[in-house]
Amino acid sequence: MLDRFRQLLRGALAFFQVRSQSKADERRRLIRLRCDYKVQCVVDQQQFSAQIRDMGLNGMRLRMGEKLKPGTNIFVYHPSNTQRVENEYVLCLVRWSRKRKDGEDFDVGLQYADTPGNMRRSWVKFLLKELGFDERAIYTRRKSIRADSAMEGVVRADGQDFPGMVLNLGAGGALFETDTHFAPNTRVQLRVGPMGSLKAIWLPGILLHSKEAEEGGQQLASIRFLDLKPAQVRSLGQFVLQLLRSGES
Repeated sequence: MLDRFRQLLRGALAFFQVRSQSKADERRRLIRLRCDYKVQCVVDQQQFSAQIRDMGLNGMRLRMGEKLKPGTNIFVYHPSNTQRVENEYVLCLVRWSRKRKDGEDFDVGLQYADTPGNMRRSWVKFLLKELGFDERAIYTRRKSIRADSAMEGVVRADGQDFPGMVLNLGAGGALFETDTHFAPNTRVQLRVGPMGSLKAIWLPGILLHSKEAEEGGQQLASIRFLDLKPAQVRSLGQFVLQLLRSGES
């Protein structure tokens, strides 16, 4: 599984934010991963190559030589040179397809259309979970593929600064360790970094809950990011990808 994740991580490029006309859209669903994955696709027994350009919680955007009609079912396989194996694909539905202005190929927007069980086991959800798009992967102190950041940080709440450590960081939020207990629903600002060449950034959020750690008596605060601006999303992605890549060695 670790080798599988390393392979996927190499194709992850950056986080970015998409615009939405609907106020009902959750902010976290507007964050997407810019990526570069070569994949095999199958439509009606026809197999062809494509490139995943970006992806998020709802779907992905492919670049391909074929024009597909909206409503078409398409199977997108794991971006690997190895032989395809069972459950290494996701079933998607074509929502739109348009020819690129500067090329002969097409950009195709897909919506995930697989069963909940298959999606949970899919390489797509596996990758997005490790990048913190699934908040449950952030708010637990766990030893798995996700790199523990152990990075100094600061929470600003009610005009006061509380130093601590950022234990986990992802697209949706952070797990912060400090000696202070916070009330649920407290609006906060989290300072992340600096780290290496990355400058410190402040990220707005809301504190979901705070509980005592199993060891050491410190408090573990789960913070969900809110109303991030595009520049903050890009900087957050740089930190998340750098932390995960530093954990490969």
